[in-house]
Amino acid sequence: DSQSQQVVQDDDRGFKNGNNFLVSSIDKKKLVENSVCGEPFLPLKEEEVAQVKSAFSRSNGMKILVSHKKSNIDISGETLQCLMPNQWLNDEVINLYLELLKERETRDPQKNFFKCHFFNTFFYIKLVSGSGYNYKAVSKWTTKRKLGYALIDCDIIFVPIHIGIHWSLAVINNRERKFLYFDSLVSEVDRTILNALAKYLVDEAKEKSKKNIDVSSWDMEYVKECPQQLNGDDCGMFMLKYIDFYSRGLSLQFSQKDMPYFRLRTANEILRLRAD
Repeated sequence: DSQSQQVVQDDDRGFKNGNNFLVSSIDKKKLVENSVCGEPFLPLKEEEVAQVKSAFSRSNGMKILVSHKKSNIDISGETLQCLMPNQWLNDEVINLYLELLKERETRDPQKNFFKCHFFNTFFYIKLVSGSGYNYKAVSKWTTKRKLGYALIDCDIIFVPIHIGIHWSLAVINNRERKFLYFDSLVSEVDRTILNALAKYLVDEAKEKSKKNIDVSSWDMEYVKECPQQLNGDDCGMFMLKYIDFYSRGLSLQFSQKDMPYFRLRTANEILRLRAD
């Protein structure tokens, strides 16, 4: 993750219908219900902070702190330490957190979360392996037997992108018929990522659902007004919060100054194996 001098957007926590790329099709009542609860910024209890700090201690480095059976992901103290200040997030922490977001959606259907699919950090790497596009390499990832649902029936599909040492996010928004790209270090636009995902969606619909879909009219949006990092360490954390907020139907109202809190909160949620 490299340095950035981008200006962070004003930190307005009203969760207003301000980002059309996120909320144009969302029921206003749902937005209000999700907003007033303040869940994205609930303060941690003193004992939760103490537990996280204890988990970060060197004495826990080799100890397995939590194990997620469904994904077969183990988190050791050393692995969790990537959520300490100024550290780069690793695949294990990111992938476990995405599993917890999916479980949150299933656990709290009354909150009307979108029907989402969260690909892990290895999906895009596999998809573009070999000659630059390889559907067969990932075709077995999304069988209905494995997922319990058809991927193309999801409202939103999240695809973590890791290029070099930088994390960003690609989104397939089936509800809005658009592909979006979020980067906390807005730089030159690389159209190959969204083009590959557009081709993937067509192949996936044809292979799994025997449907021919035309995405030629879908928008491809490189979101310029998403929250920006002001350091070289927090790209992974920004990516996770893009996913967290977007999957709730919330506009991206957070900034660099929230990252220390989000790091502690994410560590706490991982230790509890529950995302709120």
